[in-house]
Amino acid sequence: TMIVTETLFAVLLILNGNLIESVPTDGMADCLKTKRTAMQNIGPDQEGVYMKCLLVEADTEIYMGRKRIKKIYTEDVVGD
Repeated sequence: TMIVTETLFAVLLILNGNLIESVPTDGMADCLKTKRTAMQNIGPDQEGVYMKCLLVEADTEIYMGRKRIKKIYTEDVVGD
């Protein structure tokens, strides 16, 4: 698979200050929609779980037909 470095909006799932998962999206509107759907699935009472949309520079690849983030270069993505 080919790895591409690009700047894109990603939904970041942060648990107790650690980045657990990052999901690439097709822009800010798609990012907010994805975040809203994910938060509804998680529920409001998950302790220490935080999600946000952020413009990041990252290595991405297409894996089994879906884009995924391999590495994020943007610093301090878990900070506010």
